[in-house]
Amino acid sequence: MKFFENRELVVSTLSPVHIGCGEDYEPTNYVIDDKGVVGVLHALDAAAFSRDGTESLRNDLMKALGEEDAVGQLRAVHAALQRHRGLLAPAAVTRVRLCNGVLAHYRQTQDARNDFNRNGIERTAYDLVSQLPYLPGSSLKGAIRTAWLCAQGAGRSPVPRALTAQIDAFNRMIEEVELANGKTSWKLRASVSKKNYEQARKDIEKQLKSAAERMEPEWLGGDFQSDPLRALKIGDAHPCDADIEREVRFCLNRSRSGRRSQAQSRNLYTRLEYIGEQQPAAFGLTITLQHLEQIAGRTDHEGKPLAPQRERLIEWPKLVQACNDYYLPRLDHDLRLIRALKPDSAWLAHMSELLAAGLRDEIRAGETVLLRVGKHGGADSNTADGRQIKIMLNEDRRMNNGREEKIRLYMFDSAPRTNWYCGDNLDSPADLMPHGWIVLSNPERAWQTRMPGHSRRIQRLHRAEEASRRRAEEAEEARQAAEQAAASAAALAAMTPNQRLIEEFKSSCAARAEQLMGNKENANAVLHNKARELAKAAHEGADWTIAEKSAAADAIEEWLPKLVKIDLKDERKKLKLAALRSGCAAAKP
Repeated sequence: MKFFENRELVVSTLSPVHIGCGEDYEPTNYVIDDKGVVGVLHALDAAAFSRDGTESLRNDLMKALGEEDAVGQLRAVHAALQRHRGLLAPAAVTRVRLCNGVLAHYRQTQDARNDFNRNGIERTAYDLVSQLPYLPGSSLKGAIRTAWLCAQGAGRSPVPRALTAQIDAFNRMIEEVELANGKTSWKLRASVSKKNYEQARKDIEKQLKSAAERMEPEWLGGDFQSDPLRALKIGDAHPCDADIEREVRFCLNRSRSGRRSQAQSRNLYTRLEYIGEQQPAAFGLTITLQHLEQIAGRTDHEGKPLAPQRERLIEWPKLVQACNDYYLPRLDHDLRLIRALKPDSAWLAHMSELLAAGLRDEIRAGETVLLRVGKHGGADSNTADGRQIKIMLNEDRRMNNGREEKIRLYMFDSAPRTNWYCGDNLDSPADLMPHGWIVLSNPERAWQTRMPGHSRRIQRLHRAEEASRRRAEEAEEARQAAEQAAASAAALAAMTPNQRLIEEFKSSCAARAEQLMGNKENANAVLHNKARELAKAAHEGADWTIAEKSAAADAIEEWLPKLVKIDLKDERKKLKLAALRSGCAAAKP
């Protein structure tokens, strides 16, 4: 048996993905092009401000820094950048589309009455060299680890029974009441003091943390050395397409009934850069699984384990099954939520078609790995079944000894009360999509062609091929023109001065013919005068040969009637073309 095996897989996105990197697109380092069909964010680095021609921009920036308050400075700096976006946009290090709702919101914040300070955009994880998004291997392994942990703890509760009873008692310290406006709110029971309530919460948090620290070693069989997942190495997933789709959208928080969350009701929101949904084979990665059978169960001289026990070793089929058993019910749950909140969801229709086209069968058969990665995937998708989640509720206020007392209320539950969605509008999004759903598979699966991103990629490839063909044709035309110019230059160099005069006259006539497009210019204009000058030079030049004079006469008689409004018979007499030719005839033997 080989010590390790490698698997080359591709990652297809099912829903929008955002993996935080701790960086934002700030208004001081981007410009927005909002003149086209879609808005485009052009991200800048320091080099963009040192280009030639940026002196005026730097002066504008210095003036902007003269604003009195910080928000005023920020608005003025961004306005200065926007005025010079024609200069800055070509120097952008990366470009990202804005959805229509984000673009409209951005335009609204240009008004001084709105809060401009909210124009930061959270960036997804990206490669420092290419500036393209990628999926960190650690994020993928974290999703796999959650599923494997849950599989190893099947039938076991991550929360001790005594702690579960304590949590139930804590949750009963608060009660839900109906307000005068018909809405509901949570209140601390009158019999419970703020001090006792907060102490009970802290005790539960401490015990939950302790239980979580014990859970992984117990369920997986020890520390790092004996952890079976040490044998799994997952590389970063880098994009297969340099034009991978990404867009800035709103991150929306909705209750189970679809209502806006408390934060969004107070006009708090966030905007994220998302890797687009429904993109087949968007990333490629390598997964390495080490085979530790030969050292399984070994210990060092102190009796400490050096490797996992044989019965805990990972096998690829079991790992895939653990992931799919954990994530597929959660995906179906998300589909049910979207169907209830947005029955006409386009994303839901695409997902239903995709699953029916063979993806669900491949997931069940273990041929494809279903995962959920990144930010806002929901606490229930990155914890073991039965784990308790701390849920923040509203703030309660009541009088205590004549003073108002503020109490932040919480609840512990196994399921969240709100969910995060990706949308194109804060108030009425055209669609709602969950975060972070991806699949790992072998390349070129049949269901991949059913993804909307597949047809968009084909269109991009066709446009790229057409652009490449046009560039090749233009290059060939330029090459031929250069060859013709070189040949003409060589021919001119080999001519006598008189022959060059004739050739220059013919070239001028040919160029003028393209401009006139079948029309003629009046007599006594430029070409007519050039013909007269050529004829005069041929008649009076002592160094003109008989052949050169005849060639001059032929050129004049060929081009002049085509381009100038003249009577050719009269012109022959005036220019004495017959005399030029007669000299040629007389010279013949």
